[in-house]
Amino acid sequence: MKRLTVKKTRFLGLLILVIAIPLVIGSLMLTQQGLKQKAQALGRIISRRLISQQLGRVSSSSVISRGVPAFASSGNSPASNANDDSYDTTWRSQGTPAWLAYDLSAVPASRRSKVLIVWYNETSNYDHTIISYPSYNIPRDYTIDVNRAPGGGNPPGTGWMTLVTVQGNHYHSREHVIDMMGSNWIRMNVTGVDGSAENYDASLNMDVYDASDGLADDWIFFGDSITAGGMGHWTAGGVKTFAQLINAQAPHYFPAQESGGIGFLTSADGAKYIDTWLPLFPGRFVGLSYGTNDANGCVNPDTYYNNYVTMVRAVLRDGKIPVVPHIPWARNANVQNCGPDLNAKIEALYKTFPQIIKGPDFWTFFQNHQDLISNDNLHPTDAGFGAYRQQWAKAMIAEVYNSGEMTVLDRAKTKIGNKRHAEFRRPISQACFHERPIGCDLVSGT
Repeated sequence: MKRLTVKKTRFLGLLILVIAIPLVIGSLMLTQQGLKQKAQALGRIISRRLISQQLGRVSSSSVISRGVPAFASSGNSPASNANDDSYDTTWRSQGTPAWLAYDLSAVPASRRSKVLIVWYNETSNYDHTIISYPSYNIPRDYTIDVNRAPGGGNPPGTGWMTLVTVQGNHYHSREHVIDMMGSNWIRMNVTGVDGSAENYDASLNMDVYDASDGLADDWIFFGDSITAGGMGHWTAGGVKTFAQLINAQAPHYFPAQESGGIGFLTSADGAKYIDTWLPLFPGRFVGLSYGTNDANGCVNPDTYYNNYVTMVRAVLRDGKIPVVPHIPWARNANVQNCGPDLNAKIEALYKTFPQIIKGPDFWTFFQNHQDLISNDNLHPTDAGFGAYRQQWAKAMIAEVYNSGEMTVLDRAKTKIGNKRHAEFRRPISQACFHERPIGCDLVSGT
């Protein structure tokens, strides 16, 4: 009888262990999952809180060069085209050397001490050399100069101080932060051009921003030819620039913005070049829009994911904020077959890196607006490029600029000091567009 009781006791003990161990393991897994979800939510709160704090100091009046007196050494088009309210017009020199100068003397001195100067040349590709495409009138060798001479007249002939010197540039836009040191004048002096036949002038728009409160509202969008076509500064399908769209919905803001799109590139190219590009960009938000060419080539989803991890980590390491959209839908059979698996990896990326700002869901948008896809079954039409730009602005109004969301964040009771904030930041063509130069070719890939 005793022996039977012992056996029963042992059996019951084993039974309890069999039942209890899975329960304990399940409980631990749920706890870990809950902690992970809380950490991801906390990451999103911190990221949005940082954005709110930084953007709160930036206003549309940060653009201090709009409509100020503009002068040039020569011009196929007037100097005032460079700083009017239209990015469809540009100043174009008559050969080089050539210079473009602004009289900022009427701008309060406190708003022209530390400034950001941004120039845009609308050669379609951000860096044409990567794909051996032609360039058109890009400033290759230039300086940024300032002068203390009084304003109100013609530019001074002497007394210029050079603050920035660039040699061998092949990018279609650049940004420079400078201290004007009480100067009234700022000048871009171009001595060499990266161009092609009949396009060896300097051609550009140039904006000057008050950067005394930092560069929180400054964007670049890296990607393929869909990004190049959608995020440039010419009017696309009747739609103005990203900055103008943001300003129309949120008048306190007028972001600086570059297009980093290059035709034919894949996520592997983005991962390869991201550490070359980031040091050129002093701003805050970095769009990463690769995938159409990956989907067209049915790239392994894990390879695609790892390429994105490389890019996101590089952006975060540089103290910037990554912004990642979904791959656009297209009629192309490979994109339809392989795109969904790659977009699933974008979703996984959001979970792994809660610091990411979610970009537009271009798959759903273009699937619902198939008339905006061109006859090549891959690229948007001109109206589609305009809609692409609008979707970016709409999403960023909701994710970044929307004052309602920021009010919710301000109410969050998360107590996180400045040190934690700092620690969080460290972890972890399709077509020849407006005024396209002579000899421009169509882009047959993305």
